[in-house]
Amino acid sequence: MKQTYPSFIIFCILFILNTLTAVIYNLCNEIWLMMPIRLGAALINGAGVTLLTVLAIHYIHKLFHINLTKIVLFIAYFFFAIESFLLLNFYSLITPSIIMVTMETNHSEASEFFVSYFDIHTCMVLFSILIVGILLFYYYKKLLNIPLPAWLHKKAILIPTCTLTLLIYAGLTYYITHIRHMTSYQALTGIERVWHSSQNAMHDRAEYSKYLQLVKQDAPVLISNSSEVPYIIIILGESLSKLHMDAYGYQLPTTPKLSQRITNNETLKFDSVRTPRTVTSESIRQIMTFFDDSSTAPWYQYHTLPAVMGQAGYYTCWLSNQDSFTVGDDNSTASIASTSDCVKFSHQRHASEERYGYFDGELLTLLDQELKQPHEKAFFCLHLMGSHRRYTNRYPTEFSKFSINDITKNVSNEKKRTIAEYDNTVLYNDFVCDEIIKRFQNKDAIVFSFPDHGEEVYDTRNMCGHGLYNPSLPMQEIPFQIWTSDIFKEKHSDIIERMKGARNKPFNTANIIHTVMDICGIQTKDYENKKSLLNN
Repeated sequence: MKQTYPSFIIFCILFILNTLTAVIYNLCNEIWLMMPIRLGAALINGAGVTLLTVLAIHYIHKLFHINLTKIVLFIAYFFFAIESFLLLNFYSLITPSIIMVTMETNHSEASEFFVSYFDIHTCMVLFSILIVGILLFYYYKKLLNIPLPAWLHKKAILIPTCTLTLLIYAGLTYYITHIRHMTSYQALTGIERVWHSSQNAMHDRAEYSKYLQLVKQDAPVLISNSSEVPYIIIILGESLSKLHMDAYGYQLPTTPKLSQRITNNETLKFDSVRTPRTVTSESIRQIMTFFDDSSTAPWYQYHTLPAVMGQAGYYTCWLSNQDSFTVGDDNSTASIASTSDCVKFSHQRHASEERYGYFDGELLTLLDQELKQPHEKAFFCLHLMGSHRRYTNRYPTEFSKFSINDITKNVSNEKKRTIAEYDNTVLYNDFVCDEIIKRFQNKDAIVFSFPDHGEEVYDTRNMCGHGLYNPSLPMQEIPFQIWTSDIFKEKHSDIIERMKGARNKPFNTANIIHTVMDICGIQTKDYENKKSLLNN
């Protein structure tokens, strides 16, 4: 039977090349609850992009007598092979962080990379893909001449089917980009992922360079430095609500380890603490620098806490499970982190990448590696993903303790499920923070633990999340604890007494820099003792 141009076979081949890696990725990485949504989005997007591509090929051939079919197939097959390699070795698709790492890789590193990852298994798979590709192009004309049912050529079927496919595709695209304001990399085709990833990587690299130049100013000048505390640690959480912690009165046992340490008088709990801002980037600008609401200059003109601690003789280390490459102004966090002696991320990941499996517990391995190095004094900041949405991505399955049956709030089952998932993130966060503390139990150490901001989880509003404008109290009022080792208590009893006297004092985490400097006996021109939590 005669084929119309282009062949339905070409659509099928392109559709498979455009969607197969995304389908495999979602099957391997998504939790079952999100599987239909992720796979549906990938298949709809793949069908829409493939149909538009096939129509473009058709009309270019019809109007200009140029046949682009083989070129398009080659490009799609090339990126399919690349993503197959990434799936085999990194369980990843093409992402901005992959592009960013590629841009920053020199010839020597590239050589080592190929030697490391092109093992027999990988070579066999890629060789098989190559053979299939060669056969595909060799039998190209025969494929086009495969007889198909007559109904596939009827306009009465083709036009409504194509129109419906494009309408669904357009609706999905509009919803994701204009309503959700995001790029779902798991749903894109390989070529789309390359385009979006390259654009984001180049933009973020330029933004990061700009902020890096701004924060890399002259080193802070110390007026005094009598620091005697060898280990200062800040555990910087994410989106943690005190209303969902039993240490602060919540009905479910979400923080058993913290509650036990409070009972044992190891940890001091503070009840009147607020965040300076309810979004991460703007909050950290105030938490980790001298910049606050009373400042007259831009945030990047103020010294960072890691820079001050480094100047005071501390080895400074920033360990993060957050995004290694972010978007827009969020690069301010990466720039602040860069003022540390050591910056390590648990994963090279862009902010637009979201998957199950990037757990905060992986920071423990990085911390253990750092603690093996001898340092007279050390300052650590551990930046967690904590309770950031999507909640189900924040904890391993063994921490799925709470379910809708545990939630007594008078809301729908869907909202109960969300609350239960959030409570599971709090439980896992409790475990991770406790494991961090264990690393310092036999050292002269003090550990500050607090989130960048809180979270609304249907507590005071019919919503879940956080935002900068018109924030609710659960977004602003945050949990704040200070743990000290027995050695610290023995050597610095005066500081312990000052901390005990401040447990009910109103405090804003924008002043944590002044508090740390107060405890360490460090002063610069920007230091203000009155802003310290311990100043009673």
